[in-house]
Order: sequence, then structure tokens, then C-alpha cells
Amino acid sequence: MDTSNYEKNMTRHDWEYYLNPFTNLQSIEQDGPMVITKGEGIYVYDQHGKQYIEGLSGLWCVSLGFSEKRLMEAAQRQIETLPYYHSFGGKAPDCSLKLAERLMQVAPKQLSRVIFANSGSESNDTAVKIAWYYNNALGRTQKKKIISRFFGYHGVTIISGSMTGMSYAQEGFDLPLPVVLHADCPHHYR
Repeated sequence: MDTSNYEKNMTRHDWEYYLNPFTNLQSIEQDGPMVITKGEGIYVYDQHGKQYIEGLSGLWCVSLGFSEKRLMEAAQRQIETLPYYHSFGGKAPDCSLKLAERLMQVAPKQLSRVIFANSGSESNDTAVKIAWYYNNALGRTQKKKIISRFFGYHGVTIISGSMTGMSYAQEGFDLPLPVVLHADCPHHYR
């Protein structure tokens, strides 16, 4: 790929090759995307070099900032050793076991295990699946109801989007699923 040609045509590349998640597609077609090319500290930079404060920490996963040297060095060491491995079928990467042990040392005593996920949406989906699995194992196969709050945010996957009590996470996706019920938020004057 010719890098200079790519940089000149980032907006066109977005339109032709990329589907922006959680985005109004008519708006992105009309206004074009904001292509982020670099991050440093609390800032990100677009394809024109304009600087922005990244107030969401890259959707909450860059809380120590962009280009943090200690994290880059730790990532480099891990990439050189074992860049990735799964935990399916009774396998576990040793770095996951070490982190799980450290987390259990600071977790409340009633907790006994750690399960890792890639996002809050996935974490909520996993929690629901564990609850359903547990109840199925005990023979309570009808115990599926989830109660969530209107205006609560829990993610945007199928079950977490159903739990999210806001229309933007549900409209157009046939959500919420019927097993999810929503209750009003507490209100001081009611």
C-alpha cells in the first residue's frame, strides 16, 4: 500500500472499507469520519494534526494516557515472550494467572476467582451467562429474568444492550430482549 496515497485519502478509505460501530451511518457519510492518527498523554491527534483532549480515555482503557513508557515497555516484554494466548479448553497463559493472583490479593474476601473480558459489554454478557448457567445446573431453567434501570448504561451487545435502559442502544436492533425488565431510577420526590 502506498502510505502517502493512503494518508491523502483516509476519509475515502473509511467510507469504502470500514464500518464505524456505534455511529449514525448517514451522519458519517455526510460529514466524514474523524480519523485519529496519534495519541500522547491525554491527547489524540486527527489526520490534520489537530489536538484533542481524550476525555473518555479511549473508551476507558487508556486511563494512564497514551504513550506511557512503562506500559509500552511492559507490552514489548510480553510481546517478545507470548503476545497472546487463549484460555479455552483448560489452557491459561501464565501472565493471566499472575494477574489473577494479584487481583485476588486485593479483592474482597468473599470473591474467589477472576474471569477476564475485553470490555464492559462482554463482562456483563459473561455475568448473565454465568447466572443462567448456574440456574440451569440447579434445574431452575426458567430463572432468566434480568432487572435493570431505565437510563442505566451496561453496554451495547445483545444482552448488555438490552440491559442498557436507553433507546439509542436498542432502537433498530429489536432490543430489549423480553427477559430484561426495566425499573425507574430512584427519585427523591417520588
